[in-house]
Amino acid sequence: MQPDSSMNKQETQDFNFATECTPAVAALVDDAFEYHPWKDRQIMAGAKVRSVLATAVKVIIDNVPPGPDRSVAIRKLREARMDCNPAITHGGKY
Repeated sequence: MQPDSSMNKQETQDFNFATECTPAVAALVDDAFEYHPWKDRQIMAGAKVRSVLATAVKVIIDNVPPGPDRSVAIRKLREARMDCNPAITHGGKY
């Protein structure tokens, strides 16, 4: 995709900084929300991330007393897992 000439460099890299939904910005948004099947390398990367984060949750369960702070820590690890998925999918593009 060729960036729209009215877009600044930051807008062409991250639609979060766009000030108008030009066709180029719309194409970036569509790409971010489109389903992209993972290639083998991405599948392996996702498995490694999930494994390490699951291990971290298990360590927290075994060593941190139950309570609101522990719940937040575990939730943040689950959020990290979810945030890693699109980063792997898009190669850090968004």
